[in-house]
Amino acid sequence: MEQTVLIIEDDESISKALEVRLQSRGFRVTIAFDAIMGMQKAAELLPQAILLDITLPGGNGLSLAERLKNSDRTQKIPIIFLTASKQADLRRSAIAVGGAALFEKPYDFEYLLAALRAVIQHPTVRLAI
Repeated sequence: MEQTVLIIEDDESISKALEVRLQSRGFRVTIAFDAIMGMQKAAELLPQAILLDITLPGGNGLSLAERLKNSDRTQKIPIIFLTASKQADLRRSAIAVGGAALFEKPYDFEYLLAALRAVIQHPTVRLAI
């Protein structure tokens, strides 16, 4: 069964590159470019996992994750955060809103892929973030 991943990322070059690489590994991928579209697509598609940029138009990724985790429909979808920021407090915030992992850009794709597969297989797992 093909697994669906929702990428919520405002940088089109990053989201398209991730889409191509994930599709080549057998994932079905949908992209949202802002928080509003991301919330709508998550509720509509119920993906197996979400890759979520922390900095987004229409609201930041942390507040979107909080809304996703507070919704009965989307609360069990694992979220992996992506960020260009090196701020240490982001890790605490990502954990506090229920993030399964956090990757700083640029990240190693194979490591991200392994984390993605782990959270899909075990949705309640929290990786070392």
